[in-house]
Amino acid sequence: MWATLDFEASGLSDQSYPIEVGYVLPDGSGQSILINPLTAGDVWQFWDSYAEQRIHRIPRSELEQHGMQVLEVCQHLNSVLGPLDYVFCDSQWDLFWLGRLYHAAHMRPSFTLTEIGHWLQQENGIERARFQRALEELGPARHRAMHDARQIYQAISSLVNIPG
Repeated sequence: MWATLDFEASGLSDQSYPIEVGYVLPDGSGQSILINPLTAGDVWQFWDSYAEQRIHRIPRSELEQHGMQVLEVCQHLNSVLGPLDYVFCDSQWDLFWLGRLYHAAHMRPSFTLTEIGHWLQQENGIERARFQRALEELGPARHRAMHDARQIYQAISSLVNIPG
């Protein structure tokens, strides 16, 4: 049983933090969750206006009004993804943001997030470039978490048959 997960973030720096998480489950269903940065204490201040205007297009005010609390997001992810054998992402940044999210909640994930390029090479002998081509064939990333998680899911499915 496996799923995919993707984050959108406040920017691309070591001060950035997750602002949206999306996942796709084994049955193809998925969910996207906005994350309220105010619920992480004073530490999540960095905001890249270029990322907001040109990449994810999520205003910080929307996160503050409609985002879930950091703790609730972590509890939800543990509940949904914890029972699965594999949870894949396509970027080292996703691993960074997962760590930042759970650190802010003073929790640990009940699942292991695995970067797909490394796993494909180790377990299937498939080069990351082949995965990237499969991903590109699905069209451009929209930089919204669930959409991008769905594209990762479809690209993996086109390359390997993982039970679940």
